[in-house]
Amino acid sequence: MLVTGVLLPIFLIHFVVFALLGLKRRQPYYLALVVTFSLLSAAMVVRLLWPDAELAEGVGLDQALRWAAWPAAALSITWTVIRAVERHRARNPTEND
Repeated sequence: MLVTGVLLPIFLIHFVVFALLGLKRRQPYYLALVVTFSLLSAAMVVRLLWPDAELAEGVGLDQALRWAAWPAAALSITWTVIRAVERHRARNPTEND
Protein backbone atom coordinates (compact mmCIF):
# COMPACT_ATOMS: atom_id res chain seq x y z
CA MET A 1 0.00 0.00 0.00
CA LEU A 2 2.90 2.37 0.62
CA VAL A 3 4.12 2.12 -2.96
CA THR A 4 0.58 2.67 -4.24
CA GLY A 5 0.21 5.72 -2.01
CA VAL A 6 3.44 7.15 -3.38
CA LEU A 7 2.69 6.34 -7.03
CA LEU A 8 -0.82 7.84 -7.02
CA PRO A 9 0.27 11.47 -6.49
CA ILE A 10 3.14 11.03 -8.95
CA PHE A 11 0.78 9.74 -11.63
CA LEU A 12 -1.79 12.45 -10.85
CA ILE A 13 0.82 15.21 -11.12
CA HIS A 14 1.95 13.86 -14.49
CA PHE A 15 -1.67 13.61 -15.63
CA VAL A 16 -2.41 17.24 -14.71
CA VAL A 17 0.83 18.63 -16.18
CA PHE A 18 0.45 16.79 -19.50
CA ALA A 19 -3.26 17.66 -19.71
CA LEU A 20 -2.45 21.34 -19.25
CA LEU A 21 0.39 21.20 -21.77
CA GLY A 22 -1.85 19.41 -24.24
CA LEU A 23 -4.57 22.03 -23.88
CA LYS A 24 -2.06 24.87 -24.17
CA ARG A 25 -0.11 23.51 -27.13
CA ARG A 26 -2.98 21.67 -28.85
CA GLN A 27 -0.77 18.81 -29.97
CA PRO A 28 -2.11 15.25 -30.18
CA TYR A 29 1.20 13.98 -28.76
CA TYR A 30 -0.03 14.80 -25.26
CA LEU A 31 -3.18 12.70 -25.61
CA ALA A 32 -1.24 9.43 -25.28
CA LEU A 33 0.46 10.77 -22.15
CA VAL A 34 -2.83 11.90 -20.63
CA VAL A 35 -4.46 8.54 -21.34
CA THR A 36 -1.47 6.67 -19.91
CA PHE A 37 -1.38 8.61 -16.65
CA SER A 38 -5.15 8.66 -16.26
CA LEU A 39 -5.23 4.85 -16.53
CA LEU A 40 -2.32 4.47 -14.12
CA SER A 41 -3.94 6.90 -11.66
CA ALA A 42 -7.23 5.02 -11.89
CA ALA A 43 -5.40 1.74 -11.25
CA MET A 44 -3.84 3.16 -8.08
CA VAL A 45 -7.19 4.55 -6.86
CA VAL A 46 -8.81 1.15 -7.42
CA ARG A 47 -5.93 -0.56 -5.65
CA LEU A 48 -6.36 1.76 -2.63
CA LEU A 49 -10.15 1.93 -2.42
CA TRP A 50 -11.37 -1.35 -3.97
CA PRO A 51 -8.46 -3.79 -3.81
CA ASP A 52 -10.72 -6.82 -4.31
CA ALA A 53 -12.51 -5.47 -7.40
CA GLU A 54 -12.34 -8.04 -10.17
CA LEU A 55 -13.39 -8.41 -13.77
CA ALA A 56 -14.31 -11.69 -15.42
CA GLU A 57 -12.04 -14.66 -14.88
CA GLY A 58 -10.55 -13.28 -11.66
CA VAL A 59 -8.56 -10.47 -13.28
CA GLY A 60 -8.17 -7.60 -10.84
CA LEU A 61 -9.60 -4.28 -11.99
CA ASP A 62 -6.37 -2.50 -11.07
CA GLN A 63 -4.41 -5.02 -13.13
CA ALA A 64 -6.71 -4.54 -16.14
CA LEU A 65 -6.23 -0.77 -15.93
CA ARG A 66 -2.45 -1.18 -15.81
CA TRP A 67 -2.59 -3.50 -18.83
CA ALA A 68 -4.67 -0.92 -20.69
CA ALA A 69 -1.98 1.68 -19.95
CA TRP A 70 0.71 -0.35 -21.77
CA PRO A 71 -0.37 0.45 -25.35
CA ALA A 72 -0.83 4.12 -24.51
CA ALA A 73 2.61 4.18 -22.88
CA ALA A 74 4.16 2.44 -25.88
CA LEU A 75 2.59 5.01 -28.19
CA SER A 76 3.78 7.93 -26.08
CA ILE A 77 7.32 6.52 -25.90
CA THR A 78 7.36 6.04 -29.67
CA TRP A 79 6.10 9.58 -30.20
CA THR A 80 8.73 10.91 -27.79
CA VAL A 81 11.54 9.17 -29.67
CA ILE A 82 10.25 10.42 -33.02
CA ARG A 83 10.01 13.99 -31.71
CA ALA A 84 13.52 13.80 -30.25
CA VAL A 85 14.97 12.53 -33.53
CA GLU A 86 13.16 15.25 -35.48
CA ARG A 87 14.44 17.94 -33.10
CA HIS A 88 17.97 16.59 -33.39
CA ARG A 89 17.75 16.62 -37.19
CA ALA A 90 16.37 20.16 -37.19
CA ARG A 91 19.25 21.38 -35.03
CA ASN A 92 21.93 19.52 -36.97
CA PRO A 93 20.93 19.63 -40.65
CA THR A 94 24.48 18.99 -41.93
CA GLU A 95 24.60 15.57 -40.23
CA ASN A 96 21.63 14.38 -42.32
CA ASP A 97 23.53 14.39 -45.63
